[in-house]
Amino acid sequence: MLDQLRAQMAAFLAAHDVCILSTSGSQGAWAMPVRYRLLPATPGDCGLAVACLIPRWADVAYYIEQDPHVLLVVHDPLPSPLPGGTTGRWLRWLQIEGAGEAIASKNWAALLPGWASAAQPDALCLALRVTPTRLDLFDETRGWGARETVEW
Repeated sequence: MLDQLRAQMAAFLAAHDVCILSTSGSQGAWAMPVRYRLLPATPGDCGLAVACLIPRWADVAYYIEQDPHVLLVVHDPLPSPLPGGTTGRWLRWLQIEGAGEAIASKNWAALLPGWASAAQPDALCLALRVTPTRLDLFDETRGWGARETVEW
């Protein structure tokens, strides 16, 4: 059952590419939308680690140096039909708690497919690996507040 849930979470992450990254530091909290990619599985991350692209001008890099704890929220923007044929949307999102660290060796081609800027990616972006410690999948199509959790 746990392997099936991890596979479901990995599929959710692979189907999206934008999340909200939240951090905190001595100056307060910071949250911003960032692009991300699911990383290949390594021991200890169960195939659920992601690489986020952070603009170098954002305060998030400074905050992560102070405290590596991060929270990512990946929202599923696709509408789901409500029961009884009514119109509306259910909320569905994946929340990742984990630790962020700068990636030393970056694979920019995988992180930024179709990069078209004359500037080098390193000049504009910081690549951040987020290794999860807890994931929560919230899915209101299964009932209000329905949540499944993976921790390690």
